[in-house]
Amino acid sequence: MPVWPDEAWRPLSSIDPHWRWLTRHVPIAGTLPGTWEIRGQLAESEHLFGSLSDEDAVRIEHILGNKDPKDAHPVVLHLGGAEIRYLPPAVTSPTGRFNLRRIWTVIIGLLVKFKLVLVFGSVVLSLFVYGFALGWAYAVGLVVIIGIHESGHVVANRIKGIPASLPIFIPFLGAFIGLKKSPKNAADEAFIGVMGPLFGLAATLVALGLGLGTHRPIFFAVAEMGFLLHVFNLMPVLPLDGGRTVGFWRWKAWIPGMAGVLVVLFYNPIYNQFRFDPLTLFIVLLIVISMVREPKQHGPDYSLIASRWQWTYTAIWGFALLVSILGYWGVGHFHPFV
Repeated sequence: MPVWPDEAWRPLSSIDPHWRWLTRHVPIAGTLPGTWEIRGQLAESEHLFGSLSDEDAVRIEHILGNKDPKDAHPVVLHLGGAEIRYLPPAVTSPTGRFNLRRIWTVIIGLLVKFKLVLVFGSVVLSLFVYGFALGWAYAVGLVVIIGIHESGHVVANRIKGIPASLPIFIPFLGAFIGLKKSPKNAADEAFIGVMGPLFGLAATLVALGLGLGTHRPIFFAVAEMGFLLHVFNLMPVLPLDGGRTVGFWRWKAWIPGMAGVLVVLFYNPIYNQFRFDPLTLFIVLLIVISMVREPKQHGPDYSLIASRWQWTYTAIWGFALLVSILGYWGVGHFHPFV
């Protein structure tokens, strides 16, 4: 019976007599990392298979000659009315059988290649997490403020000629952007660092304006959180934006900044409340590690920028921090809704 070209290949079972014939002629068949398949007319006993032809011997030598079986090509052996095929690991079976590893490889490749999918997915994930934990309207407002904040960094990086990715959101940790290269000096670092808070504060002030205009508590709630996030984010420690903006002051800024971080994370002056949870400890640990590692990341000339720019960026940072503190205090004091 001839083997039809469109006949489906089937996995070759170890209890099949064809497998016994195969392992006798190709002793390493059972140890090869690939897979063996069969199609065509199956004989009931091995004596009907016939002997190994010269062509098949050459094909087997091809398998054995590959030091790395992954570099081999599909090899077909003929057994009368049947055919046996060896597929190396790197070869995909043309039968279209389900291959979980390949499917995941394709999915990951799509996520890496099409970054918009990853960005969109992280936004949806954050919306769901914040929505279930805090309410859907609040979640939308929070994600919008964080997104606008990160957009400020993206714009600043592109102004400085530094390729930057779109924001990737991480629930309860904010968002981040990926950079293909680092800023050249502390002046560029300061510009990029402060643009995020400026964009984010503008969005927060819009939320506050909507609250004052509509008297709807949800806008005040979003504005309060927006101000609080920027109070924390503008603390002059790394890797926060405040530390990047005034990083040229080094430990002169980092020491008081660390004290400010501890207050913001563990004490709420508006409501006179202390709080403690594992997430805050994790954030403090990241900050400490960043400040210890930072001096080793750049050369001694990295922080040498003109004095006028040092005071300009310090003034912008101080103004943004003051607006954040006053905004948070004002919303919490005059519009209590928590």
